[in-house]
Amino acid sequence: MVKRLDKLARLLAVFDEFHHALEGLDDSTSRRLAENWAGVRPQYAEPPAGIPRSALAAGMEQGLRETPMLMQAMNPEARRHAAKALASATLAHYPDFLAKTAERITKVKARGSIRGESEFHLIRSRVDELEGASGQSIDLQQLYKLLDAYEGRSA
Repeated sequence: MVKRLDKLARLLAVFDEFHHALEGLDDSTSRRLAENWAGVRPQYAEPPAGIPRSALAAGMEQGLRETPMLMQAMNPEARRHAAKALASATLAHYPDFLAKTAERITKVKARGSIRGESEFHLIRSRVDELEGASGQSIDLQQLYKLLDAYEGRSA
């Protein structure tokens, strides 16, 4: 019988793989993120007594949601690479999260507008994943319009 990893273990694997991919990028933000992860990882891998693993997992899941915001400071090429690395690591270790994210993107697209910064970063991250992929021009056009409309309201 194969034991399924708990949420914290799966999130650790996502962040390990993602930050390992960042180490090779020529980008100061990428380097800082990788260095930061190396510093905080032990606190998650072996939590202090009395701190529930579920609480750490909840915090890491929120961090996973916010990672695309941190990636905005990267140069465009590094950001595209990081977006692909994040998607790949998440797909490999925590695909349930991707399914929830896809549902959120579908709702934004169906509504035809972005509501708030969180959705903006969600859509921006999806654009980063799709840019350079063949056959995605229609989806990209729709996402660009959503981003432009949101940025126009925020300006």
